[in-house]
Amino acid sequence: MRPYLILGAVFATLSSPLRAQSAESVIDKAVTAYKSIRTMRGSFEQTIRNPLTGTSMTARGDFQQQLPDRIAVTFSDPKGDRIIVNGAIAWLYLPSTNPGQVLKVPSGAGGGSLNLTEQFLTSPTTRFRLTSAGTAVVGDRATHAVQLVPKAPIPEFTEATVWVDDANGLIRQFEITEPSGLVRRIRMVDARVNATVDSGAFSFTPPKGVKVIDQTSGRGGSR
Repeated sequence: MRPYLILGAVFATLSSPLRAQSAESVIDKAVTAYKSIRTMRGSFEQTIRNPLTGTSMTARGDFQQQLPDRIAVTFSDPKGDRIIVNGAIAWLYLPSTNPGQVLKVPSGAGGGSLNLTEQFLTSPTTRFRLTSAGTAVVGDRATHAVQLVPKAPIPEFTEATVWVDDANGLIRQFEITEPSGLVRRIRMVDARVNATVDSGAFSFTPPKGVKVIDQTSGRGGSR
């Protein structure tokens, strides 16, 4: 399963009015908000559903991001899993499902992106068919939802829904259907925009004895 990171934050209140807005105006607000972000950190919850088997799994953790190309995810459940993106290189250390190994891959491996927020908000009216998907309170945040269906196939998803904060235009939650059929939903439990990120957050040293599968050069090794 390919992990995706996730990236959005909101600071609306329950008293914010849930007025109908066009899908285009909601996405335009999100694009404007995203342009103001330099860093972000917080916590998230991810749920993955398999419609074929009727099963689901939930993961939780903390993230830090420094735009444009640095992401650090530390899972608390499953504890010990980590994803680090530092420019062109991504480290996928997921001992809960692949013990004893770590993948070192190009951050855009397979043509995909680990920064889905950027995918949603890059030329969205040109790349996607946009449809309003109603209103919702996510956590305690008032949002408008928009469905995005790619006009041409992309590797990340066949369709997506984003919940955009009414107050500041930042993404509070998103759900994608992956080409495999898996449905992945990520909700920001807590997020701080333009917060200080930890020094060294975006570096990764493989634990001793863990096999490094290096897909950046076609070589594998162990440490």
